[in-house]
Amino acid sequence: MQMFETISGVLKELSGVENISLESQLKEDLMLDSLSMITMLIEIETAFEIELEESDLNPFDLTVVSDLVNLVKKYCGEIENEEES
Repeated sequence: MQMFETISGVLKELSGVENISLESQLKEDLMLDSLSMITMLIEIETAFEIELEESDLNPFDLTVVSDLVNLVKKYCGEIENEEES
């Protein structure tokens, strides 16, 4: 999944953590503080050439990596239904 790899790359650069999964907690596992969270959002905008709306810029609404993936999907128009049984 290209989107996850790009997001994971941004998070690895900011956190220094190599093993990142969709369930990784941004604050607890990756140790991102409020400044790092803002930097992360700016890097995501740049990487995907999107402009996040103000309502999506609240870093406290993002807790795990999958929240970021869903946010990017929203702006890139990719709506993927994950198969769950």
